[in-house]
Amino acid sequence: MRSGRIASAILLAFALILAISTSQIEYAFSSDPLGPRAFPYLLAAALAICGIWYFLSPGEAEPWPRGDVLRSAIILIAVTTAAVSLMDHIGFVPAAFIMCACAAYLFGAAPLTAVGIGAAQAVFWFLLFKYALGTYLPSGSWLFPG
Repeated sequence: MRSGRIASAILLAFALILAISTSQIEYAFSSDPLGPRAFPYLLAAALAICGIWYFLSPGEAEPWPRGDVLRSAIILIAVTTAAVSLMDHIGFVPAAFIMCACAAYLFGAAPLTAVGIGAAQAVFWFLLFKYALGTYLPSGSWLFPG
């Protein structure tokens, strides 16, 4: 149960950090009725609700991953961190491709299949965020300088 409480505290901390970070977003009031803060605030609220719920009923603790599962988790976290860190430089689509292809491969897809899944996912997420949600996505300063 202690591990559940620790996970709950981490979720609540992330919710608080996200809410504080979201409050720092500046935008013109006339830009959008909801503004760019709506989604991050909803995400922070969802994290907080999950954290509180998990604190109240943590359930049984799962064993810590070992072997290939632990290796895959560490690689996925490292690749995701690197891709997100480089997103402003390489652009959204290449970063999403790297993350999705790597995740597909680590979850058991063959290398060529993982590349196809990564490409399809990158295009899907780009279309969703850019056109359906109207979100700004970085094009990449290394690919499209100036």
